[in-house]
Amino acid sequence: MKYIFLTQQFYIDYEHCSEIEKKQTRPYVQVYVRLNGIDFAIPLRSKIKHKYVFWTDKPNRCGIDFSKAVVIENKKYIDLTGKPHIRPNEFKALIGKERDVEHGLLNYIQAYKNAKANPNKREKARLLQYSTLQYFEKYLFE
Repeated sequence: MKYIFLTQQFYIDYEHCSEIEKKQTRPYVQVYVRLNGIDFAIPLRSKIKHKYVFWTDKPNRCGIDFSKAVVIENKKYIDLTGKPHIRPNEFKALIGKERDVEHGLLNYIQAYKNAKANPNKREKARLLQYSTLQYFEKYLFE
């Protein structure tokens, strides 16, 4: 599993995208995933209240939040200066789970596509409203 930070330039270039997770005091550690030739960064978050997650610490509602996945359109958006650290219990929960995380992201992308095809249902409308994939649809529907 590869852990990264996104550069400040990424957040500047996507500042108009309100659903992209930003922290002023410290950046989110991201899990880097490459699927079908597309690079994704998926944040590790806490206090998650939905089902689109790979749990790393379920009692504390911590995990990889697929609803906030972003496409890394340019390698310049990967911060090579910082070394991300994650909590030991979460690190342990992710050892050997690369395929599970990839599968979870694929399932989430499919759920997003299904919601786009049927946006009038309340749950699907919420998925579309809060997903960061709305900013990267050109990669999903090519």
